[in-house]
Amino acid sequence: MSEEVPSSFKVSDRRLFNPDGTLRTDVEQDTSRVESGSTRSTGEPSVSPQSASTPADQPTPPREDPLFSDFVLELATNAMMMLGLIEHPQYGRLPPDIEGGRHYIDVLAMLLEKTKGNLAPAEQRQLQETVASLRMQFVAITKRMAAQVRKDA
Repeated sequence: MSEEVPSSFKVSDRRLFNPDGTLRTDVEQDTSRVESGSTRSTGEPSVSPQSASTPADQPTPPREDPLFSDFVLELATNAMMMLGLIEHPQYGRLPPDIEGGRHYIDVLAMLLEKTKGNLAPAEQRQLQETVASLRMQFVAITKRMAAQVRKDA
Protein backbone atom coordinates (compact mmCIF):
# COMPACT_ATOMS: atom_id res chain seq x y z
CA MET A 1 0.00 0.00 0.00
CA SER A 2 2.80 2.40 -0.72
CA GLU A 3 1.08 3.96 -3.73
CA GLU A 4 2.11 7.49 -4.59
CA VAL A 5 -0.77 9.80 -5.41
CA PRO A 6 0.07 12.27 -8.18
CA SER A 7 -0.12 15.89 -7.11
CA SER A 8 -3.05 17.83 -8.53
CA PHE A 9 -1.46 21.25 -8.24
CA LYS A 10 1.81 22.88 -9.17
CA VAL A 11 3.70 25.39 -7.04
CA SER A 12 5.53 28.08 -8.98
CA ASP A 13 7.68 30.84 -7.55
CA ARG A 14 6.45 34.25 -8.78
CA ARG A 15 8.99 36.36 -6.93
CA LEU A 16 11.03 38.62 -9.18
CA PHE A 17 14.21 38.52 -7.10
CA ASN A 18 16.51 35.88 -5.67
CA PRO A 19 17.17 35.79 -1.90
CA ASP A 20 20.39 37.77 -2.48
CA GLY A 21 18.42 40.59 -4.19
CA THR A 22 19.44 39.91 -7.78
CA LEU A 23 16.85 39.66 -10.55
CA ARG A 24 15.88 36.09 -11.39
CA THR A 25 16.88 34.93 -14.88
CA ASP A 26 13.52 33.33 -15.66
CA VAL A 27 11.53 36.48 -14.85
CA GLU A 28 11.34 37.63 -18.48
CA GLN A 29 9.48 34.46 -19.45
CA ASP A 30 6.97 34.82 -16.62
CA THR A 31 6.23 38.50 -17.25
CA SER A 32 5.83 37.99 -20.99
CA ARG A 33 3.33 35.21 -20.33
CA VAL A 34 1.32 37.39 -17.92
CA GLU A 35 1.34 40.39 -20.28
CA SER A 36 0.16 38.32 -23.23
CA GLY A 37 -3.09 37.49 -21.42
CA SER A 38 -6.13 39.65 -22.09
CA THR A 39 -6.92 40.27 -18.42
CA ARG A 40 -5.07 40.18 -15.15
CA SER A 41 -6.27 38.16 -12.20
CA THR A 42 -7.99 41.32 -10.88
CA GLY A 43 -10.20 41.49 -13.95
CA GLU A 44 -8.52 44.62 -15.30
CA PRO A 45 -7.29 44.63 -18.90
CA SER A 46 -3.55 44.15 -19.14
CA VAL A 47 -1.52 47.19 -20.09
CA SER A 48 1.97 46.83 -21.42
CA PRO A 49 4.60 49.24 -20.06
CA GLN A 50 4.97 50.82 -23.51
CA SER A 51 1.27 51.68 -23.81
CA ALA A 52 0.88 53.11 -20.30
CA SER A 53 -0.17 56.75 -20.16
CA THR A 54 2.72 57.75 -17.88
CA PRO A 55 6.32 57.30 -18.98
CA ALA A 56 8.22 54.50 -17.28
CA ASP A 57 10.81 56.90 -15.88
CA GLN A 58 8.12 58.97 -14.07
CA PRO A 59 6.77 57.32 -10.92
CA THR A 60 3.09 57.67 -10.23
CA PRO A 61 2.33 60.04 -7.34
CA PRO A 62 1.06 58.39 -4.16
CA ARG A 63 -2.68 58.50 -3.52
CA GLU A 64 -4.20 60.09 -0.44
CA ASP A 65 -5.24 57.73 2.32
CA PRO A 66 -7.85 58.99 4.81
CA LEU A 67 -6.49 56.61 7.44
CA PHE A 68 -3.13 58.39 7.35
CA SER A 69 -4.82 61.73 7.95
CA ASP A 70 -6.76 60.25 10.87
CA PHE A 71 -3.54 58.78 12.29
CA VAL A 72 -1.77 62.16 12.15
CA LEU A 73 -4.79 63.81 13.76
CA GLU A 74 -4.83 61.20 16.55
CA LEU A 75 -1.15 61.74 17.36
CA ALA A 76 -1.59 65.52 17.25
CA THR A 77 -4.62 65.33 19.56
CA ASN A 78 -2.65 63.25 22.05
CA ALA A 79 0.20 65.78 21.92
CA MET A 80 -2.25 68.66 22.54
CA MET A 81 -3.81 66.82 25.48
CA MET A 82 -0.37 66.18 26.96
CA LEU A 83 0.54 69.84 26.59
CA GLY A 84 -2.72 70.90 28.24
CA LEU A 85 -4.00 72.67 25.12
CA ILE A 86 -7.25 70.70 24.95
CA GLU A 87 -9.29 68.86 27.54
CA HIS A 88 -9.10 65.13 28.03
CA PRO A 89 -12.53 63.65 27.18
CA GLN A 90 -12.75 61.75 30.46
CA TYR A 91 -10.68 63.75 32.96
CA GLY A 92 -11.03 67.31 31.73
CA ARG A 93 -8.08 69.70 31.54
CA LEU A 94 -4.92 68.10 32.87
CA PRO A 95 -1.69 69.85 33.87
CA PRO A 96 0.86 69.92 31.04
CA ASP A 97 3.08 66.86 30.68
CA ILE A 98 6.04 68.29 28.80
CA GLU A 99 7.82 64.97 28.25
CA GLY A 100 4.64 63.28 27.02
CA GLY A 101 3.94 66.13 24.63
CA ARG A 102 7.53 66.08 23.39
CA HIS A 103 7.22 62.34 22.76
CA TYR A 104 4.20 62.75 20.47
CA ILE A 105 5.80 65.68 18.64
CA ASP A 106 8.95 63.60 18.12
CA VAL A 107 6.87 60.69 16.80
CA LEU A 108 5.19 63.00 14.28
CA ALA A 109 8.57 64.48 13.28
CA MET A 110 9.97 60.97 12.80
CA LEU A 111 6.95 60.07 10.68
CA LEU A 112 7.56 63.19 8.58
CA GLU A 113 11.19 62.21 8.03
CA LYS A 114 10.57 58.53 7.28
CA THR A 115 7.73 59.13 4.82
CA LYS A 116 9.46 61.75 2.65
CA GLY A 117 8.58 61.14 -0.98
CA ASN A 118 5.95 58.53 -0.13
CA LEU A 119 3.03 60.80 0.73
CA ALA A 120 0.49 62.60 -1.37
CA PRO A 121 1.10 66.37 -1.42
CA ALA A 122 -1.89 67.05 0.86
CA GLU A 123 -0.70 64.46 3.39
CA GLN A 124 2.84 65.87 3.34
CA ARG A 125 1.50 69.40 3.88
CA GLN A 126 -0.79 68.29 6.72
CA LEU A 127 2.04 66.50 8.50
CA GLN A 128 4.48 69.41 8.06
CA GLU A 129 1.97 71.97 9.31
CA THR A 130 0.98 69.78 12.27
CA VAL A 131 4.59 69.29 13.38
CA ALA A 132 5.42 72.99 12.94
CA SER A 133 2.32 74.10 14.86
CA LEU A 134 2.91 71.67 17.73
CA ARG A 135 6.56 72.69 17.99
CA MET A 136 5.62 76.37 18.25
CA GLN A 137 3.01 75.61 20.90
CA PHE A 138 5.52 73.46 22.78
CA VAL A 139 8.05 76.32 22.86
CA ALA A 140 5.38 78.78 24.04
CA ILE A 141 4.24 76.45 26.84
CA THR A 142 7.77 75.72 28.06
CA LYS A 143 8.61 79.44 28.06
CA ARG A 144 5.43 80.15 30.02
CA MET A 145 6.25 77.40 32.51
CA ALA A 146 9.84 78.66 32.90
CA ALA A 147 8.58 82.18 33.55
CA GLN A 148 6.14 80.81 36.13
CA VAL A 149 8.96 78.96 37.92
CA ARG A 150 11.15 82.10 37.98
CA LYS A 151 8.23 84.14 39.28
CA ASP A 152 7.54 81.66 42.08
CA ALA A 153 11.19 81.39 43.11
